[in-house]
Amino acid sequence: MQACSDLETDDGKKEVDTPWPTFMKEEIWADRVNLRKGMKTTMPTYKARSSSLPDILQFVLSLPAKEKRRIFQIPRDEVSEILKSKYSIGGAYLVVLCAVVEQVANFNVTGYKLDGRGETEVDFENVVDFDKRGGFTLTNDGIFDVESDSVLDESIKTFFAFLPRLGGPKLMPRSKKTEEAEENDDEEAKEEVELETVTGVRGQSFRADRRLCRLLLARYWADSIFKKFDRRGGENKDEEEVEGENEIDEKIDLDLKGLEKLNIQHAERKKAEAKQEENLFRQV
Repeated sequence: MQACSDLETDDGKKEVDTPWPTFMKEEIWADRVNLRKGMKTTMPTYKARSSSLPDILQFVLSLPAKEKRRIFQIPRDEVSEILKSKYSIGGAYLVVLCAVVEQVANFNVTGYKLDGRGETEVDFENVVDFDKRGGFTLTNDGIFDVESDSVLDESIKTFFAFLPRLGGPKLMPRSKKTEEAEENDDEEAKEEVELETVTGVRGQSFRADRRLCRLLLARYWADSIFKKFDRRGGENKDEEEVEGENEIDEKIDLDLKGLEKLNIQHAERKKAEAKQEENLFRQV
């Protein structure tokens, strides 16, 4: 549990009080740590994209409405497949995360408070939506089959405002109140945090897992967008290369034509010289 530095104090205490067998708790916590480690190793990949995010945003906004909606879709079952194939998560923790995915899909009816920490994460959490036909998506006011996409564009901008968080410095920042209490070693503040938890003012069980789930959604969409952006950039580069090759080919053609012309002229001179020699021979 101590290895999960992003976990709020109250969430950890609630997990300790769960009625699960000890071996199951240990397995779940071990996989929680492994998932975080796996996700942290790829954070530099997203950080490297930070300077190009404005260009990528404009690229996405310029796409047709239907293509934008296709980008921001992920089937619910795909999340568990990513956990299994990419992060080798299975067993009890996979069962927990599948239940958490259901919570995220139906978050608006759970009655839970928002899980996010920081303005950009809270805003992103507010635009994560779920539709039975398309799975997880960005909220677009129920518009799925018309050309109007102004609401979706606003959600895309909110998503891009959250993207720098994927590159760190922390995988999932903790609340400022918790960090300040620990940094200052303020026992009174720590007790206040715990008291608020007991009275139900803040915190829910599996909150950190729901944040991880939304982080996986954001990474999935970001990876899809980066691939599409790079592919479009690659096509433009290929076109430039083709144009360059065409110029070279044209130059070669001109050179060959010039050489052919010289050969003809040389042959004509040879023919004229031969005819001149023949005439001189006859005169002799």
